[in-house]
Amino acid sequence: MFEIIILGSGGSIPVEGRNHPAVLVRFEGWNLLFDAGEDVQRQYERVNAGLNKRTAIFISHMHADHVLGLPGLLLRMSLLDRLRPLDVYGPPGLIDFVRVSQDTIRLGTTFESKVYGISGGTKLSFGELQVEAVEVDHRGIAFGYKVEYQRPTGTFLVEKAQKLGVPKGPLWGKLAEGHEVKLSDGRSIRPEDVTEPKPSPLRIVYSGDTRPCDAIRHLAKDANVLIHEAMYSSTHSDLAEERGHSTAKDVAELALEVNVDLLVLTHYSPRYEDGSEIISEAKQIFPNSILARDLMKIELSLDGETSISQIE
Repeated sequence: MFEIIILGSGGSIPVEGRNHPAVLVRFEGWNLLFDAGEDVQRQYERVNAGLNKRTAIFISHMHADHVLGLPGLLLRMSLLDRLRPLDVYGPPGLIDFVRVSQDTIRLGTTFESKVYGISGGTKLSFGELQVEAVEVDHRGIAFGYKVEYQRPTGTFLVEKAQKLGVPKGPLWGKLAEGHEVKLSDGRSIRPEDVTEPKPSPLRIVYSGDTRPCDAIRHLAKDANVLIHEAMYSSTHSDLAEERGHSTAKDVAELALEVNVDLLVLTHYSPRYEDGSEIISEAKQIFPNSILARDLMKIELSLDGETSISQIE
């Protein structure tokens, strides 16, 4: 089960109930944090994310609303005795940002931490998860990210296993996990002998800030969940183009084009207050759209089913 938690859904200016951008993806003991807007440390605590879990942080771009919360989060982890190493990834300018923070506010962490400047096309592994970065169309270097999980096998076929004489127990578990096993009579049994074909990978895509672009279209193809900025409605399409953002209409058309299951609209301007104009515009084109709210939790099962709740 994946958990996707919206820690911050605001854009540019934080307002009551809508912090700066931050999205947490949790799976099998891993915390993957995408962007770290102001007050992310308090939101992190509110959802009991766990400051000592295996963690990686990904910054989409070096605009203040996406990165100012990073020093505070790293400091909190140090003050509360984090032990595990932590890696942070983002545009090359992120390295200087963290270095200046270390020099000016004595940010040095009590745990091993490394900051990496990456480029579009970077692919990274975290346990069974793959994270891919692509360069998107904003102002300056900016990335969108995809989290992908491929189940090692399809459904385990008990009757086939029994027919082949595989004894019930640990060998079944190893085959279901994608490992070949050897029986006591010397025969080797492959996972594909006793499982259905692998299902399609599970994909979660986070756009960062961007105009509509081919990189996101490619990244979001057949995504289970697309979390995409929708800074403006089409009424302000001129501002979207000028400032490197997307309209709700743009995003909904993209989701429809690339066969997304669920579209989550985030980072919409405070000018839209409750966001009704944004979500209404999107739903006319792509009905399975929702408006991100702070502390919204989206659960994605390994079968691709989603459920949505609100953390109080």
